[in-house]
Amino acid sequence: MPSSAPSASSPGLPPVPEALRRRKRTVLLLYGGIALALALSAGFTEANPLRLAESIGKSLAFSARFLPPSLDLLPQFLRSLGETIIMGFWGSVLATFLAVPLAFLGARNVVGGGAVYYLARGAMDVLRGLNELVLALVFVAALGLGPLPGILALTLHTAGVVGKLLSEAIETVDPGQVEAVRATGAHPLAVILYGIWPQVAPHFTSYTLYHFEVNVRSATVLGLVGAGGIGFDLMQTVRSFRFQDAATVILLIVAAVFVIDKLSARLRRALV
Repeated sequence: MPSSAPSASSPGLPPVPEALRRRKRTVLLLYGGIALALALSAGFTEANPLRLAESIGKSLAFSARFLPPSLDLLPQFLRSLGETIIMGFWGSVLATFLAVPLAFLGARNVVGGGAVYYLARGAMDVLRGLNELVLALVFVAALGLGPLPGILALTLHTAGVVGKLLSEAIETVDPGQVEAVRATGAHPLAVILYGIWPQVAPHFTSYTLYHFEVNVRSATVLGLVGAGGIGFDLMQTVRSFRFQDAATVILLIVAAVFVIDKLSARLRRALV
């Protein structure tokens, strides 16, 4: 008579590691906590399916005012779109000059855990915590209307985000390659250049290209507070109830983001 398959509790099977059991309990508690939080906060959101369906119907009826898009001011909108893309480009490029040194100063395996490490980490936290819109409002108040406040706002915020991501990538590099370069008696800068940078350069390229896309979208929003670009045209057309012109602006923004996304993906595949 054939023997039955051993059960999970069979003494012939190895016991489940305690670490795996703790991880399973942690995951169950995490998802249970999320489900409980959603249930408790559902009333606060005032979510009502009937009200939501009614709002969607009203929105679809209102959207008819945006059709057909008007091409009367297309040359002006294209110039504004170019200004928005330039803002995103300048903000991304300038941010790299801040993000790279902050990332290395904020990596524990480069500078240790001293005051420099915590100052760099704190600076990145502050820059990352300040939203581009808040920074743009401050710079518009200080410098006046135009694209420069938007560029500065994008530069500072992006430096904090990219610096944080890059510093974490630096802390995960293979120490063997770093030690091999250091064993040759190389200068600390040479250790960074030949031991660390080749390992994190693909991450840096990917982060920078992605945040260029993000910055173009953010530059659109910054135009709403007077930082120039096509966002300013969007605000003006909506405020003056020129919905067909607003539709043209929205379509241009969507098309620009789509094209930039495809170009960035090609560059990323070619460089990374």
